[in-house]
Amino acid sequence: MITGETTIENFVRHRPRKISKSGFPVSHYLINCKEKSGAIYNPKNTLVIIPAKEEAGSIGTVIKEIQSNGWHNILVVNDLSLDETADIARKNGAIVMDLPIHLGAWGAIQAGMLYALEKKYNVCVTLDGDGQHEAGYISKLVDKLEDSQVVTGSAPERGGPHKNIIWQLFRLTSGISLSDITSGFRAYSVDAMKILVAYDGSILDYQCVGVLLLCKKHGLVSKEVMVKMNSREHGNSRIFKNSFYIIRYLFSTFLLIGAKRW
Repeated sequence: MITGETTIENFVRHRPRKISKSGFPVSHYLINCKEKSGAIYNPKNTLVIIPAKEEAGSIGTVIKEIQSNGWHNILVVNDLSLDETADIARKNGAIVMDLPIHLGAWGAIQAGMLYALEKKYNVCVTLDGDGQHEAGYISKLVDKLEDSQVVTGSAPERGGPHKNIIWQLFRLTSGISLSDITSGFRAYSVDAMKILVAYDGSILDYQCVGVLLLCKKHGLVSKEVMVKMNSREHGNSRIFKNSFYIIRYLFSTFLLIGAKRW
């Protein structure tokens, strides 16, 4: 377990229920960390968050690539893996947060954001532990935060015809214009992190349309940077792995879009 273990324990036991007038949760574990205009983002004040569930085959390579690009503050949120994911991550120099229960990728990211806020990081970058996202693009995402609060690393060509149809439907119904609306490769400012760990963010299941809609609702600016993505080294998509998950994802997302737009 990481030092300051109470962060994740509090998150699991006391997911925010009460919201202050500012829209932030009234919780003792959130610090008052304000983002200064014109802030310079750099590797020292940026935390790279990797939600990981049984990524032993790729997590070591992913961490090394991030480090080779100059980013050394790396948090692997181990989502109750049954393999050697956590041990390999520690051996490669990452901080590891072991979740006591399975939260899913988005819950793991929220836990990482809470850690980032407690440790007073100005930025967090989320990327997958399966080797899809190239660490060489992290600097481009972080640089774009100078004039936005959320930056998505987009690779629309990865979608294929079926995913592109789904993405187009999401864009038309949600009003979000990003070309890759489901990418998990993102950079978030402090303001975005505070909003996303509050109650409204905790009822989401995925780091995609709902997250972007929530940020838009609070007036945050979302932008994108075109990136290259690799094929997964190990494992399958959590969303598109079979027909049941696709139908469930589509239903919940369109329901969410309707609720948020209202």
